[in-house]
Amino acid sequence: MEAGSHYPEDLPDAPVRPSRAERERRAHADARWLAFAGAYLAVAGGMGIIWGIVALGNKSAFREDGLVWSSLSTWGTLAIIIGGLQVIAGLLLLTRQFAGQWLAGVLAVAAIFLHFLALGAYPVWSVIAIVANGLVLWAITAHGEAIE
Repeated sequence: MEAGSHYPEDLPDAPVRPSRAERERRAHADARWLAFAGAYLAVAGGMGIIWGIVALGNKSAFREDGLVWSSLSTWGTLAIIIGGLQVIAGLLLLTRQFAGQWLAGVLAVAAIFLHFLALGAYPVWSVIAIVANGLVLWAITAHGEAIE
């Protein structure tokens, strides 16, 4: 601060408060991102449910020796449970419920871990699921201010 400058206007890098129109535009953009996150979380949950059903019913579609631990039955059951909860969280997120945002974050991280640990069994599907859940996690953390 230079000698004699006492007010923030005197400083060259003083923050400028955004206008009301700019704040409304940002809030609208945040709401769209949360709608995207809710829809994409429901899609990611559906992908997890399909993955789990195939893991339980058609074990020849996977490389069971590529799993980090346990069997395809365990991973399939976990995928169905997490996927079902993700669909519910996606619907909660679409209705802009705070519990949906919280649940979406926890379940997206859980699904990322699930698909990362099962990466060796079906790599392409797992990478797609990791990316889908990562996008959901980014959307709810970067644009979660729209939920009050």
